[in-house]
Amino acid sequence: MAPCNLHFYTVTALLAILATSVALAQATELFKEETKTCHPDCTKLGNCNGETGQCECPFGLTGPNCSDRLFPACHSSTEPGSLPHYGIWYPKNCYCAKQLRQHPYSCPDYLKFEGGSAPYLSPCFYDILMENNLLCYRYKSLPESAQLSDSPPMDHPDLEWVRMAPYPNLKERVLAGEEVPKEYKTPDQGTWLPLSKCPNNCSHRGWCQVRGGNHAAHHHADDQIWCACHSYFSGASCEKTNEEHCFRNCSGVGTCLGGWCHCQPGYWGHGCTRRKAYTSTVGWRPNPAEAKIYVYDLPTEIIHRREFNDQWAIIDTMYNSELEFTEQLLADWSVRTENPWEATFFFVPLFTYWYTGNVGHPYYIIQHVTHHLQRIAPFFNLTAGRNHIMWATNDRGACKLQHASPEMQHSIKVVHFGQSPRRPYLFRTHLPGSTNSVAEMTALPQPGHRFKEFPEFGINDIIEEREYCFRPEKDVAAPNYLHLAWVNPDRYSKVWSTTFLPDGSRLVTRRPDAPERNTTLFFGGYSKKDMWYSQGVRQALHKMFGSGGKYDPAGPNARPDFLVTQPHPDAPTEMQRAKFCLAPMGAGWGIRLTEAMVCGCVPVIIQDHVYQALWDVVPFEDFSIRISRHDLHLLVELLDMVTPQQLERLQAGVERYHRAFYWDTQFGGLAYNYTITAIRRRAVHLWSVNYRRHRRHLLSEQQHGQQQQQQQLQLLQHEEGVGGHAGDGEHVLALA
Repeated sequence: MAPCNLHFYTVTALLAILATSVALAQATELFKEETKTCHPDCTKLGNCNGETGQCECPFGLTGPNCSDRLFPACHSSTEPGSLPHYGIWYPKNCYCAKQLRQHPYSCPDYLKFEGGSAPYLSPCFYDILMENNLLCYRYKSLPESAQLSDSPPMDHPDLEWVRMAPYPNLKERVLAGEEVPKEYKTPDQGTWLPLSKCPNNCSHRGWCQVRGGNHAAHHHADDQIWCACHSYFSGASCEKTNEEHCFRNCSGVGTCLGGWCHCQPGYWGHGCTRRKAYTSTVGWRPNPAEAKIYVYDLPTEIIHRREFNDQWAIIDTMYNSELEFTEQLLADWSVRTENPWEATFFFVPLFTYWYTGNVGHPYYIIQHVTHHLQRIAPFFNLTAGRNHIMWATNDRGACKLQHASPEMQHSIKVVHFGQSPRRPYLFRTHLPGSTNSVAEMTALPQPGHRFKEFPEFGINDIIEEREYCFRPEKDVAAPNYLHLAWVNPDRYSKVWSTTFLPDGSRLVTRRPDAPERNTTLFFGGYSKKDMWYSQGVRQALHKMFGSGGKYDPAGPNARPDFLVTQPHPDAPTEMQRAKFCLAPMGAGWGIRLTEAMVCGCVPVIIQDHVYQALWDVVPFEDFSIRISRHDLHLLVELLDMVTPQQLERLQAGVERYHRAFYWDTQFGGLAYNYTITAIRRRAVHLWSVNYRRHRRHLLSEQQHGQQQQQQQLQLLQHEEGVGGHAGDGEHVLALA
């Protein structure tokens, strides 16, 4: 019997191996590498996208080989590869503004803000178009095709000087007589000069001036003529390209040109990280066991790392998380895929801060990119964009999208500001029978006194804290970026001891000789009169610990172990000496949660109805304290209740999880890893809370050999129609 049994099990094992081999073979047949070719001269100036067969061009160039100048009058030269510029730091050719205005993606007609006023929101993406008294010039004897922004002498006999308003309808007035300018002062008090006065015409990557100086260059002597370089270029004649302004430094196989990588043949995409393209025999088939992310490479005329008014796109580093996330994702092939047919998620690099600044909001840029994806990206329409990821790092994140149409709201927003009130005041309705208007959902609290020890609230303060900015069932709250001064070894090692293990990983523990924490609580930060700033928390805190307050430093209840100040010149040191650090809001998201964690200080979070960064992937109860505004007046009493044993437990949690809150991997930051974990959890939500009562999906059967673009997911509307939010107006309760 034994030999028979052995034979039986051997055959069974062989059959199992055969079945596994067949399954693997079938799986590999689902997707096939298929790289398309482009125009033979494409790679001279552009990159051949092997997925689309189109030539990717830097912004301002177009055509099958990137030899055609887009907005030719915005260029200063006809040399191949020159780039256009569109700011108002110095005068441009009038045809530059005209050509920009005529392009359908400059001030798109489909941009429409559905809410009330839209502060700091421009309907045009280029600075020159929003100037209502623009000074420009043109050559009287040249056709439009030959016009350039080449900075000629101001008294050139063929010049015509014009005052123009490009938007919404182009209007112009030719200057004559005394109106004709004799010189032009740049905003830094320099004098604009002909480009020919500077070395090598500033390589056609800048402008020429005498005197002045700005954030990108030191002040120049009164008689010094110098090149002021456009963004991403430097050198005496702007001859140097700055590789650090391109993702992955172009991976060593490309050259950074205006924040865009010109790759060697065979490479394309952000950071020159793409080499393969795929087709599918079964349509979209994401692996159910492993959530992969595909990264879009959108045309630069849709979106690009743009300039700020001819200047370097200077960004406060605390808004840099989108860049850091993208930089790390592009190299993380354990998560990323080049095959969109197997991807669970689709990441759309937006460069949002380049279009919004910190006080603006990304409504128009998200509307613009969404419109483009609906038209050209089959994967967007498969789920109505619900598995597409977009960042919004500005102060108030995606708040204004509460008014937006459903296609703008469906995508996953990665933000720093997780405000999600249980009863939002205004809410965009898309229910059957509605007029798609902004509806009042609930009565507001009355202005005036609301919380003990707080100043009075006005109606605008209350409305702002009822903005619906974050949907926790789909959106992701990620940490902000910390300036390196907070995490470099000189600062970081005062609290933390780092040991490198044999496998290359780090073991980070609190130093036994770390600074003594003899301050109970520290907060140093601005306050403002308007209570919408920090939900009134900062104002109440300064009132409580200021002159005449409950804990007046000169009064009977003084608590010198509570240090509450305006911005402190050495905040990191004070945080390293404090047991607790206050983490309130600012105008939107607050930076002090991240700062406190890195400094080893237990955060005291006072942000009602605001989800914190990584709220769903790290246990906040293990390392932080949460207090409602209702109890802020009891802050001292509540912190006095914390026993030494409880404080020790919380500090151990800070030790364990603080690396989740900063991005720099050279110093051991794990913010990327935890953010990826949060995104992957949305793979579960895609088919549960984010889809509940919305739509059923049907994957249509495709015949072998069909055109891949024709394979699609048919989404069927349910009997109640299409809803704009999870649960057709039902709200997930926010953390109080």
